[in-house]
Amino acid sequence: AVGFRYGILRSDVCGDGSTNDLPHGSAFRDAASNAAGMGLLGAALGVVSIVEGLLKRADAKHLTFGEAVSAGGFTLAVQGILLVVLLVSFSMASRRISVAWTVAVITVLAYALRNILAGRIAGMVNPLHVLGGGLWIGTLFMLVVCGLVPLMRPSIPTAEREPAVAEMVHRFSKLALFSAGLLGITGLTTAWTHLKHVAALWTTPYGYALDSKLVVVAVVALMGAWNWRRVGPALGREGGAQIIRRTASIELLFAAVVLLLTAVLVSVPSPK
Repeated sequence: AVGFRYGILRSDVCGDGSTNDLPHGSAFRDAASNAAGMGLLGAALGVVSIVEGLLKRADAKHLTFGEAVSAGGFTLAVQGILLVVLLVSFSMASRRISVAWTVAVITVLAYALRNILAGRIAGMVNPLHVLGGGLWIGTLFMLVVCGLVPLMRPSIPTAEREPAVAEMVHRFSKLALFSAGLLGITGLTTAWTHLKHVAALWTTPYGYALDSKLVVVAVVALMGAWNWRRVGPALGREGGAQIIRRTASIELLFAAVVLLLTAVLVSVPSPK
């Protein structure tokens, strides 16, 4: 949500939720409110995930819920507080309250880098990997759901729709290049840490799962490059918005497969 707000909508949406006098100003303002709503949903799911984990821990160790919370320590407390702040800030942002997005972006960065507070610098690679993936795949999801889909309404004039879509996609391309770079560097670091030796790529279950993920990641990257080099130049003209929405939606489907394979990968033991 914050990647979409600050990487794509940028200063076209003012702090008070209004827009600079641009042809696509109202579309960007509505997209910002939609993104805040999606961010609110994400923060709520984060809270549910923490509570579910605590309940499982309490059941496994025969603790009360309060004892499980206490056992979680400082890091869990910080995580919970940050998620509550996100709930409040996204709720305010959806109502177009000026300071809410600033609070949200600071809190998201603090959440992503929270391991520093516990002194675990070595544990920063995975959070940065998740941050890179969120800024790439997550912002693409926001672009399609909160940006492109509402602009496809028949009530939106073509003269307003096509320039707005072209501007959004152009800005996303720059953010995606940065995010993919961060994702690639942290992904290679994590893979090297877990694989121990190159032969593990084709001799271990972890290697097979990683290979599968890398193949689909390559497909997502190629589709992104196709959208950038081939579909991008057609944007701004009639019909361009429909084409990019279709190709971006297909890219999202492959990205969902990446997330599925990642879920498999983290459940497979690392090579000895």
